[in-house]
Amino acid sequence: MLLQMEGRRLVAPPYQPGQLGYVLGSDFLGRDYWSRLVYGARITVGLALMINLIRFALALPVGLQAGWRRGWLARAEQAAAAGFGSLPALVLVYIVLRGLWPFFLGGNAWMVAYVLVLGLAGAPRIAEQVRRRTEEIALMPHVEAAQALGARPARILRRHVLPIMRADLLVMAPSEMAWVLMIMAQLAVFGVHPGGAVQVETISGNIAVAEYLPEWGQMLGTNIPYLLSYPWLPFYPGLAIGLTAAGFHLLAEGLRERDLMVR
Repeated sequence: MLLQMEGRRLVAPPYQPGQLGYVLGSDFLGRDYWSRLVYGARITVGLALMINLIRFALALPVGLQAGWRRGWLARAEQAAAAGFGSLPALVLVYIVLRGLWPFFLGGNAWMVAYVLVLGLAGAPRIAEQVRRRTEEIALMPHVEAAQALGARPARILRRHVLPIMRADLLVMAPSEMAWVLMIMAQLAVFGVHPGGAVQVETISGNIAVAEYLPEWGQMLGTNIPYLLSYPWLPFYPGLAIGLTAAGFHLLAEGLRERDLMVR
């Protein structure tokens, strides 16, 4: 713990915003909160991006094949989407991650499990959207013509279906990023986050918790208990998550409107 003098008064962290030169205050270990938020942007957005990439990497080929071939594959995909959609995503992911926690107990393996579970949980919903769009595109005249000329399904999907679907995927990607950021924040509030934490004894003798990893969701969830006593600790990471998610959502809406104008 870092103790500092303010005039003739000894002060201990967490320091309030503006106190002792800390623009956004500090945490219980005296670490500058602004610096941790800036550094945490790379971690939080990076994790969300990895989760999103896993979702699309799984959902895109499954959705394309289910929409083109239909039959049992389409029924299986629809059943998976309905199964995952029957429970709120937050509840489902929380149960799975809480169940996995004793087997990992933090560290890099836990972060990998965290990313994979969140990636798998959202893949069926994206696959369902891709399947529906593929079925619509498959009925277009130029696609039917390519099929009548004997083009292989893989070539049709690559040359005729994917180029049309590219605009839809560009709209879906930032929208899913916003969704991932919000569910990461919600999980953190319930104590499920990608990093660990350390207990700190405050100057008053109380025990507080400070996070190791400057990830926004974890900074929010770890500091929720101190909302009334040290409100800036959960407020600023919550604000960062909200603004970033809103930015991705607005980007998705802008791309959607642009796509409608082009069409």
